[in-house]
Amino acid sequence: MTTIYEVAARAGVSLSTVSRVLNGKASVNAAMADKVKQAASELHYTPSQKARSLASKHSHAVGVVLPNKHMLFSSHLLFSFEHILRQYQKHCVVAFSHDTLESENEAIEFLLSQGCDGVFVNTIASPSIASTTKHLQDKKHSVVTLSQSELKGGVTGFSTSIFEVAAYAFKQLRDLGHNDIALISDNSELVSHTNEISVALKSALSRLSVSGSTSFRPELSIYVGSEGTDDPLLELLAKETAFSAVICTSDALVKLIVTSAKELGMELPNDLSIIAAQAPDSPLKPAESPLSYRVSTVAYSTLDIAKVAASYCLSSFYEQATDESTSHSALPTSTAPIFLDYGSTASFT
Repeated sequence: MTTIYEVAARAGVSLSTVSRVLNGKASVNAAMADKVKQAASELHYTPSQKARSLASKHSHAVGVVLPNKHMLFSSHLLFSFEHILRQYQKHCVVAFSHDTLESENEAIEFLLSQGCDGVFVNTIASPSIASTTKHLQDKKHSVVTLSQSELKGGVTGFSTSIFEVAAYAFKQLRDLGHNDIALISDNSELVSHTNEISVALKSALSRLSVSGSTSFRPELSIYVGSEGTDDPLLELLAKETAFSAVICTSDALVKLIVTSAKELGMELPNDLSIIAAQAPDSPLKPAESPLSYRVSTVAYSTLDIAKVAASYCLSSFYEQATDESTSHSALPTSTAPIFLDYGSTASFT
């Protein structure tokens, strides 16, 4: 087994220099660091985990707490997060909450008690309700939080939200010239049972410098509850209010809209532009209708989420910068949704 002494000899540097490079310290110049990394690679050097832990007083283990629901999303996120951390000689220890705040806190405390240097948690807490985030605030120096709504002060982490996704979808359509945009949602946090746009969505639109008052209005917004609506597109048309584009918030709604539009003889996307706004806890994929019509989608990338999470964890738990972030102050507080264009939108003239 190759030792650190052999790496130092091959690179022609001191043991302390090799140690600093392999532990990710920024105090070594780039040329010297490259020599050490090349020597380590040529000799197939693998650091001793026990030795690294004793020297750094860290276990180099990062705990991960995931909810039981949305397991497909969680597996995609964990795959990317673990892969990134491994590049920085860290490993993951995973625990699952049982979709309650009590079990989430117990999972965090268990991982910390087992020697994890910190914990990344995909929380089920609602930051808008302070009492639900107390366990995250109390452990803010050892916990990095991913939330599906905007984080308040006292919690370390970042957020993703369906409000940002819907706002980005709206902006995408506005950039194509659409002014009359309908929103069909099965999420009551976006559209109320009385078809009113939520304050959180209006706030997200405002942050993108988009005015929602002229297009996201009650007569162009439909909430589809658990009992469902036979045909939301027909319901929109019955309002006799012109619209040229539709945003849907689930695959089921996309299928309803596309099927109905085809049956009505619409030529897509010229007669109607459609965008799917995908929830943050859904794996990134295009929305498809039964007629194999792929619908352009706005969604978060699990890889992007994992990158931000890794940056926060390395910075918070180890004061170690990643290749994409140089300091804690430079880290983003949220990731931006991305647009997957599958040709279901057209410019409005």
